[in-house]
Amino acid sequence: MLSPAGPSCPRYLPDLEFPAYRHLPGQTPHPRTHPQGHRFALPGPDLPLTPENWPTHRAYLAGVDLFNGAFWWEAHEAWEGPWRVSPSDSRHQLQGLIQLAAALIKWHQGNQRGMEKLAHSSRALLEPLAAVHAHHLGLNLPDLLERSDAFFAAPPAPENTTPDLLPLLRLDFGS
Repeated sequence: MLSPAGPSCPRYLPDLEFPAYRHLPGQTPHPRTHPQGHRFALPGPDLPLTPENWPTHRAYLAGVDLFNGAFWWEAHEAWEGPWRVSPSDSRHQLQGLIQLAAALIKWHQGNQRGMEKLAHSSRALLEPLAAVHAHHLGLNLPDLLERSDAFFAAPPAPENTTPDLLPLLRLDFGS
């Protein structure tokens, strides 16, 4: 099983406990609908994500930690609530991150076509935003796009992947 991000990638919500397992659709019990699901509780209500509140937005930070821990389905779930209620630029970034997480799930499951389609969708959402806001909600978007492109251009086999090969999310609280 793929190991989570190493010590070089910080945790942004150190009090967040990771779920008991990483949900992979069709391979593990659905977290909420299956009797053996991990029922992971997401932090905080569905508050809008803005350039002003992102450093303390628990659902956003939880999603970043989950993403970096290879809990991609759970990261998507953390971001979905804020995605529904956030302003346009924040919504586009969240949707791009959700698509990136979904692309990594497809990669992990060996679904090349699904991975490529979702990676393209992620780029289509994040690239225009990066042209306007190089740093948005703590992320260096051009750098994330570059690392994602490099990963998806020649994705390694999941069993041969270390966290440093993945397009991890690193937040800069100075931007």
